[in-house]
Amino acid sequence: MIEGSPDAVLVHQGGRVVYANATAVRWLGAHYADQVHGYPVTGFIHPDFIEPVLARLAALRNDGDATRPSESVMVRLDGTTLDVEAVSSLTSWRGEPAYHVTLRDMTFVRTAQRSLRYQAALVDKVGVAIIATTVTGLVTKWNRAAEVIYQRPASSALAMSIGDAVGASLEPAAIVADGGGVLATHHTADGQPLIVRVAATQLDTGFVLVCNDETKSHGVERLLRRIVNSLDEGILVIDGSGSVTSANPAAERILGISASTLVGGDGRVAHTIKTYDVNRRLVEPRDNPVAQTMRTGKPFQGCITGIDGPNGRRTWLRMSCRPLDNDDRYGTALLVSFSDITAEQVARERLTYRATHDALTGLPNRAAVLNRISDSLRVRGDRRLGAVLFIDLDNLKAINDSLGHDTGDELLQSVGQCLRASVGPNDVVGRLGGDEFVTLVAGAVSPADLADFVSRLERSLAQPMTLGAATVRTQGSIGVTVVTPDDQRSAIEILRDADAAMYETKANRRRHTQPKSPNARNHNGVTHDGDRYASRSTQHHGR
Repeated sequence: MIEGSPDAVLVHQGGRVVYANATAVRWLGAHYADQVHGYPVTGFIHPDFIEPVLARLAALRNDGDATRPSESVMVRLDGTTLDVEAVSSLTSWRGEPAYHVTLRDMTFVRTAQRSLRYQAALVDKVGVAIIATTVTGLVTKWNRAAEVIYQRPASSALAMSIGDAVGASLEPAAIVADGGGVLATHHTADGQPLIVRVAATQLDTGFVLVCNDETKSHGVERLLRRIVNSLDEGILVIDGSGSVTSANPAAERILGISASTLVGGDGRVAHTIKTYDVNRRLVEPRDNPVAQTMRTGKPFQGCITGIDGPNGRRTWLRMSCRPLDNDDRYGTALLVSFSDITAEQVARERLTYRATHDALTGLPNRAAVLNRISDSLRVRGDRRLGAVLFIDLDNLKAINDSLGHDTGDELLQSVGQCLRASVGPNDVVGRLGGDEFVTLVAGAVSPADLADFVSRLERSLAQPMTLGAATVRTQGSIGVTVVTPDDQRSAIEILRDADAAMYETKANRRRHTQPKSPNARNHNGVTHDGDRYASRSTQHHGR
């Protein structure tokens, strides 16, 4: 039934497609299902929609939980797009958590609704800004008055998020829920503040916003202060010397620092806050986004930054910064705005971790290993890939059969710990599944050092392991492929060659022969001995 459905049906697990029905294969521009199996699911989502899609998936907790229908844009294999409505639900695939996605083609519906509704609701000859958005907040109509008020041409505004287009956080659904009208502070394309009265109406296809510029009819400075102080978004004003001159209550709450402390003294307390990038790496003070805008005058928007508050708690912010009017004494002042997205960021990291790590051992999974190989081929020095070791446990099945799968799982965990303890600081250990592990050796390695490293791994794996009440012994067949500086193989080809070398090692063991050094394959997949390995410093990597 699903295979013949007129709707596209996908199942993705660990961030990759594991099932696609015939409709999905056709919509994606593939000829057969194998072309999309194993493909990263985010590769089929337009970049503008990846973040909201991941956020909706992160909200699913229990088997059967489903998202509401939401608009999205599918990206086909040839790069063309298709407007769709998507519903995702949490399910299982072969005993593991997965996501079931049903997609409906919205091309005809969108065209008809735009033709029937927007033509009647939106006009270009009125003196107020009339803006239409999709349900997800993308601008689909931007009239002439909107161009004048916001100093942004329609060609630039169309397809932007409504918040980016008006220079402020704007949730049309919240305005409708609160009665349909609100007074807000927006910004022109060059950062000038506007006092705007916003009225919102919901349509089947999204929202229509009527924005009336009331800046001139208000005491702008007094009203802006009142509005800024009522925002949930933190606001800092930093003068050209780098001193904080203003902080609203939300900034105090989010940063955990009082306004008097932020503004007091030389006003530079905020610069002492430790910041981290989205990968949790500490950012040098001169390299944080605000410092860069201060140096270059270039604005940024939506940057995700982590900070450590006075209580030691890590808070994640979505931050924007833009220059204001020139300060005669020092230069350009900055307006910094930020919101607390800690819960959203933690959920996203948790989802990403589950998609890239083996649940049993905590090691990077096959997808993550392939990504690490690809990444390491693009760098130089100690972090460039030097060799790949493919490790297969020879007697896991026997242990499972005799002692049970719980003991087998303990063995896999112990092997993972053993391998991690045996590698260098820049090396990576991953589990491909079943009884297969892989070690990515970073940097150049000499034939002797690599042979010695493999021998020590074999001895470590052969040590007796106490698992509950049982003591077991295992051994691993290890295949090696060396990666040269000019290697032209893909990540999959490198892993395949290491796998083939492992099977040759296993075959040699079965023939009761012991090679002088571990089997290895060059970039053509030809087996050769350890004396052909590249040079490497054992002392540097602690092996």
